[in-house]
Amino acid sequence: MDIKIPLFSLVILLGFLLGTGKDVDGKKRKWYVILMIVLFILESSLRSISVGPDTENYYYAFLSINDMSWGDVFNSFNASYQLGEGKDPGFAVFVKLVQLISTDFNFFLFIAALVFYIPLGKILYRYSSHILQLVFAFTLYVALFQIIALSGIRQQLATGFTFMSFLSLGKGKKIQSVLVILLASVLHISALLFLLVPAFSFISRRYLKTIHLLSFVTIPFVALYSDAIMSFMASFLANDYYSAYGQIESKGGGALYIILMELLSFFCFLAIKKDKVMNDRTTALLYIMLPLLTMTVPLISLDGTMIRIGQYFTLYMMVLVPMTLDSLGFKGNRLLLYYVSIAALILLSFNSGSFKYSFFWQ
Repeated sequence: MDIKIPLFSLVILLGFLLGTGKDVDGKKRKWYVILMIVLFILESSLRSISVGPDTENYYYAFLSINDMSWGDVFNSFNASYQLGEGKDPGFAVFVKLVQLISTDFNFFLFIAALVFYIPLGKILYRYSSHILQLVFAFTLYVALFQIIALSGIRQQLATGFTFMSFLSLGKGKKIQSVLVILLASVLHISALLFLLVPAFSFISRRYLKTIHLLSFVTIPFVALYSDAIMSFMASFLANDYYSAYGQIESKGGGALYIILMELLSFFCFLAIKKDKVMNDRTTALLYIMLPLLTMTVPLISLDGTMIRIGQYFTLYMMVLVPMTLDSLGFKGNRLLLYYVSIAALILLSFNSGSFKYSFFWQ
């Protein structure tokens, strides 16, 4: 069975059950987020190694790291950063730490899921105001993003740490935010791109809308010269592994995804007013993601795997799009607006094909 069927059903059913009546102090929203996050943690941690394009490779890497000594693990930092051999040595450290508790691979998947989903849940709760927003957010997640926690575990972990960085930034702890990003980068070097978020937070809010508008001009250039851009980014690294990304023979792909993300970005640009960005710190913080995702999403033109570069920013569409829908000011028609949007996402998801899932005991 397509795993999206029960997931969409539970997202909507639980949203309907908890979305009625008064939500005193956001308790219903909190319980809804908790239940959905627990569901996605179970989906990620109980999967078979056949689920996800990279899971089997990570399974064998997990076994290999178990046979490494701590000395070999720490020597991998020198090999990676000085000699250009290997990649992302922090991953081996993370695995060895988990293996101090258990050498079971699904337990490791469980810990990785906690790192990713707990801060994501905090972001969704903190930056939402009603359950309809959350129903849309989780629907969007199942439709477009759930593969993140079922695929590349290094970047899943790195993305989880960037969520923590964003939460720190939201509390005004910019130094802590940067330190967490640097920590994430030893798990996956691409996390360094998230440094753009605290960097953009120093820019005056009055310029964010202008920067967002200008970012749309970069779309065709990023799409056409994605190989050169990746080569340029890799040139700052001593590691030859990542320089290979800029030498990929262009396969293209993800055209529908690029169009959808850019249309959503433009929708946010039109609907979110400049005075809202200038006068509301929360809106301004979230708005930073829009020009960044607009510029990075077209990298998929190089290869479908480049979707992982933009995911550090596109995931915030789970919060930005509901916030934008509310900003339209349709009071009486808000329910209809959300229902139509959720239905469109579900139809789009099934139109893109099914996602077969199996548990580790199957």
